[in-house]
Amino acid sequence: DSPIKTAADLKGKSIATGRGSIGHFQALKTLEQAGLSDKDVSWRFLQPADARIALSNGAVDAWATWDPYTALAEVTQSGRILVNGVGLSTGNSFLAATDAAINDREKRAALQDYVNRLAAADRWANSHVADYAQTLAKIIGFPPAAAEKAFSRRQSHWQSIDDQTVRQQQETADFYQKYGLIQRPLEVKPTFYRGLAVAQGG
Repeated sequence: DSPIKTAADLKGKSIATGRGSIGHFQALKTLEQAGLSDKDVSWRFLQPADARIALSNGAVDAWATWDPYTALAEVTQSGRILVNGVGLSTGNSFLAATDAAINDREKRAALQDYVNRLAAADRWANSHVADYAQTLAKIIGFPPAAAEKAFSRRQSHWQSIDDQTVRQQQETADFYQKYGLIQRPLEVKPTFYRGLAVAQGG
């Protein structure tokens, strides 16, 4: 029953999200597209479970979040979707390793094996969505329908680091600095390692 129907209606309203999270990123992008600034709204920086409660009891006007929380809200019909986030971010996730591990031959080999296992598991999950969702639902404590909705629309896959990925991440870092979430310019290129490949198939 909220009077908020479009992103432009968020002016003067409160948004719950995690500071610096992908939800925060999506909200900032949404405000930009609606011709608003981050100063046109009031922010409530909360963890997802607290933000969901705040939205449901009217303590905030909107909640900027990510899957599987968005899927949970959809299957329980606990809000109206203003912007679905498609196209607002890259959707990239990354694996991190220390320089010491990367520079150690045996550990680097173990990392390569791990990456290939993750990629194979992801391929299996994408071809067995219902089975995967049942297990995921038990792990995260969500209804199976929410877990399946969240995973099936991800269409996730592992890939090696390429120039486009580095460029996308630089744009993200620059965006965060623009809004004061990163205090100084951050050059992301030196943080990437390209010595691992992702095996295809199998």
